[in-house]
Amino acid sequence: MGNLSVALVESLEEIDAVRHLSRAFRQWLYDNYPDERAQIELYYSPEKFEAMLADLPKIHARPQGAMFLARLDGEIVGCVMQHEIAPGISEMKRLFVSDLARGSGAAQALCEASLAQAKKDGYRMMRLDTGHRQVAAQKLYRRLGFRERDAYYDIPDDLKPILLFFEREL
Repeated sequence: MGNLSVALVESLEEIDAVRHLSRAFRQWLYDNYPDERAQIELYYSPEKFEAMLADLPKIHARPQGAMFLARLDGEIVGCVMQHEIAPGISEMKRLFVSDLARGSGAAQALCEASLAQAKKDGYRMMRLDTGHRQVAAQKLYRRLGFRERDAYYDIPDDLKPILLFFEREL
């Protein structure tokens, strides 16, 4: 389907691309799950979301964290991030691939890069959450060796029915 590459984010322009893709991910959730908009806004409230995007370089700073971008034929098409949530445990966040790259293998390549980096950085476990309707993501995570588990952080009752949690050893 084209030349696919995944690399660590290093420049300010790449951080801005991650922010853009993160906003696109939130919009994708709104567009695909309009009946869950209230829950999405609870999880990704506009003010908290923008504050989090401003702090991405701190939240996912090396060596405890990392951000990756996927490029297809040189065009940025996806991202994933990770950060430490406990000693030896990293969390994968905001995996997103644009419509242009769906089916290209970009999501799997991003996950594999994140898993490899976490292992290289000394983590023993990777955790993540995803939406209950994001079946393609769930299939990918299971294919990569993740198994479903209970919530690993406190979540509001309104979000419990729509979130799934996964982990795998590295």
